Amino acid sequence: MVEMLMENERIERLQLRQLGEDWIQAITDGELERLERFCQPEVLSQLLTPKRYINFDNVTDLVAKYRQWFGMCSDFQTEHSRVELVGERLGIFYRFLLQDQGVWCRIEQQLYCTMQGGRVAHLHLLCSGFQPVASSGLGEGETSSDRNALLVFHTDTATNGSACALLTPAIRSKLREMDSGQVLEVRVDDPSAKEDIEAWCRLSGNLLLGINEHQGQELQFFVKKK
Repeated sequence: MVEMLMENERIERLQLRQLGEDWIQAITDGELERLERFCQPEVLSQLLTPKRYINFDNVTDLVAKYRQWFGMCSDFQTEHSRVELVGERLGIFYRFLLQDQGVWCRIEQQLYCTMQGGRVAHLHLLCSGFQPVASSGLGEGETSSDRNALLVFHTDTATNGSACALLTPAIRSKLREMDSGQVLEVRVDDPSAKEDIEAWCRLSGNLLLGINEHQGQELQFFVKKK
C-alpha cells in the first residue's frame, strides 16, 4: 500500500513537471491558446509587473495577457528555464531572449502555481518586464544585424546639470542619421536626464523603450526612432 502511494506521488510529480515544461514550450512555440489546457476555467491570477499589479479571475483574461506580452514576439531563445515543486506548489521559471517588434529584449518570469485536479487553480507571477538588450549583450552566435541597428551615444561629463540643453539636441541629431525603427542607446551620468529624456520622447513621438540605472549613477536609455 505504501509503495503504491509512493508510486502515485512520483507519477503526479512527473506530470506536474511536464505541465511546467509544456507551459514554457507553448510560449516559445507561439501557441498561447494551449495555456488554457493547463488551467482551471476560473483560475485566480495575481501578476506583479514593473508598472502595476494585476488580478484576473478566469483563464480567458490570463491567456489574453500572455498574448499581449508575447503575441507579437519572435526569435525566441530560452536562456534559462526551471520547473520544480516548491512544497505543494509548482514553480515555473523562464528567461527568454527575443525580439519584440524588431527590438531585442530579455524577459524573465517566475510562476508559483497552486494545483487542483491536475490544473492550475491559483497563479502568482512575477515579471521583469521587457528589457532592451544592446548588441554587446547578445550571446555568442547571436546577431542583431538586419533586425535592430543599435547605436551608442556617450555624453560628455560636461553636460551634467544641463542635459536638457545639450543632451536632447545631441540625441535629435543622432536620430536624424538613423532609419525609422532603429534604436539609439544613450548613456549619461546626469541623474536629471531621466525626466528630460522622458519628456522629450513624449513631445517628439520617439519611443522610449527602457531605462536602466547602473552603479555610479550612470543611466542607460533606449530610444526607438519613430
